[in-house]
Amino acid sequence: MEINGTKIRSSVRNFVLALALLLATHILMGVVLVKMSKNTLREQIEQRMLDIANSAAAQIDGNLIEHITAEDKDTEDYNRGLKTLQAYQDNIDLDYIYAVKPQEDGTFTFAIDPDREDPADFGEPIKATDALRKAAKGTPSVDKTPHTDEWGRFYSAYSPIRNSEGTIVGIIGVDFDADWYDDKLASHRATAVIITMVALTIGIALSFLIFSQNRKRFYAMLNNMNELKHETERFDQIIMDSSIKRLDLLPDSENAILKTLAKGEVNKERSVDEYDALTTSTSDVNAKFKKYIDFINTRTFIDDMTGVNIKAAYRNKIKDLDEAIIEGKGDFSLAFFDINGLKTIYTYYGFEAGEKLMFECAKLLKSVFGMNNVYHITSDEFIVIMDNKKAWEMKDYFAEFDAKLKQYNDEHVTENSLSVAKGTVTFDPEKFSNYRTAFIEVEAACHRDKDAHYGRNV
Repeated sequence: MEINGTKIRSSVRNFVLALALLLATHILMGVVLVKMSKNTLREQIEQRMLDIANSAAAQIDGNLIEHITAEDKDTEDYNRGLKTLQAYQDNIDLDYIYAVKPQEDGTFTFAIDPDREDPADFGEPIKATDALRKAAKGTPSVDKTPHTDEWGRFYSAYSPIRNSEGTIVGIIGVDFDADWYDDKLASHRATAVIITMVALTIGIALSFLIFSQNRKRFYAMLNNMNELKHETERFDQIIMDSSIKRLDLLPDSENAILKTLAKGEVNKERSVDEYDALTTSTSDVNAKFKKYIDFINTRTFIDDMTGVNIKAAYRNKIKDLDEAIIEGKGDFSLAFFDINGLKTIYTYYGFEAGEKLMFECAKLLKSVFGMNNVYHITSDEFIVIMDNKKAWEMKDYFAEFDAKLKQYNDEHVTENSLSVAKGTVTFDPEKFSNYRTAFIEVEAACHRDKDAHYGRNV
């Protein structure tokens, strides 16, 4: 696709980058969520293990554990402690529960083991772990890594047993199968991964859908911009057709705006994606329409042929002057200019020659009096209204105009000479009651000058 000579490069690369970012974000979030859920589950399992160990430790008689010996087996106190631990063994989902005693050399030995199939003997050493050592110092703890002994591979929780005086005299140990513990974590991790992948798949599908819809919308907008471009080209031609005479009269330095509007801007070809193309096209059209609006606003009060104010602007100016006169603030001078022999030039040399002289006359008037003060009334007549100017100042303006008129004729001796009759009057509140009375006098002054030019008697 091409828009105004611009090569459109697909934005698929941008979409792929965005998709890669989405994928990386989902993976990162998935890893974080899996880790967080794993830690949460680990904490829940460890807390359950500790709750069981703490509950059992609270129900065991610490004085019994403190003084128990191998000879106490099968005694009433021993059996009471044994049945307490067997109740946990039989009714709670755990592998082993037992009571151990710390020894003076820092080792630990079994005191009560309720396992019915293969119980440990009283005084049999137990493998010490960091969690067991912490529990012996008074802090219930859980193994962070599994340990292995003759009964299998386990994660264990330990809680201290205190006697009636609060002294630590033993530890309750609770074993959970390490494979069960790891399977719980693995299944939870798998669930989190599946959820993350489903979310990622849905995200990718939605991204493709949104991308496809956006591309359709962008291409539709770009096509609309193409149609708008063609309409502006038609507008260019209208401006060209309505301004062709002025374009012929104006030098290159003075008709740049019209030629730009008629022919368009020269833009270098460049590669962009759809977003850049839309932005560039919109900006170009907005800039061009701004020029159109400025051009149309100018033509509302500016004569297309001569480049000075037209009758509409002249009528508005008269209204302002009459209001100022009524308020006693009238202060202006008038000048009336009439091109001599214009009808003859039309007859013998054609309208183009006459229009050329009108344009040159207006150009001279603008250079002397300023464009805002010059009004084109009829084909060969111009009015100049100068605010706050006195008669002596108008005399200086006329001298400057005569000098420039002579210079023009000297430089264009091979063409039709430009001859202009003129007259001026300065507003006098004692003499003129409104603008019309001043205009009548300035028109008469111009006609006297024209009669003098033709050698007629007034």
